[in-house]
Amino acid sequence: MDLIEKVKGFLLEPTRAFETYKEEPLEEALKYYLLVAAVYSLLSAIITGIIYSVIYSVVNPLVSKYYVLKAPNGFTETFGDFFMLFILMLICVFIWGAILHVFAYLLGGRWHISRSIKVALYSSTPLMLLGWIPVLGIFGWIWVGALNVVGLHQYQDLPEGKAIAAVIAPIILLLLAVLAIVIILISTIIPMAISGL
Repeated sequence: MDLIEKVKGFLLEPTRAFETYKEEPLEEALKYYLLVAAVYSLLSAIITGIIYSVIYSVVNPLVSKYYVLKAPNGFTETFGDFFMLFILMLICVFIWGAILHVFAYLLGGRWHISRSIKVALYSSTPLMLLGWIPVLGIFGWIWVGALNVVGLHQYQDLPEGKAIAAVIAPIILLLLAVLAIVIILISTIIPMAISGL
């Protein structure tokens, strides 16, 4: 597997890349994902450490009379951040692949779940390359969504409209669930706080 060519394919020519790797075993797609996720996790851990160090050096002198901030991360904490993020990314990509499969199935996709998981694994490429960069990570997420649509269209033989619906529907449902939780929390916490005054 030529990692650089594969990354370039999913970034620059996703339709062709998805077609090229359509029959590739799930294990190969997983190896690819593990490599790009390791790079992402490492860069994210380093950037997080740098950002925290900068914030610490600016804020600590201002608040040191009142509050002691935790010192910036050392190597052990950075490695811990890397490891935890790497494991989290691995778990989340399989959950997302399963969610994609459920919605693809509901909309007529009848191929095996391994194809939907491969879509999730390959579609994460832009996020892995941009997600660790503050602000640019947002574009990575949007790009991932577009690649999910292309992948479901090809791997589950869904028409483009249904592929778009299979990607957008779970996102909307998740946002509605979060909104409902926030509303419930606000409607219970604020009255409790007011009554406590």
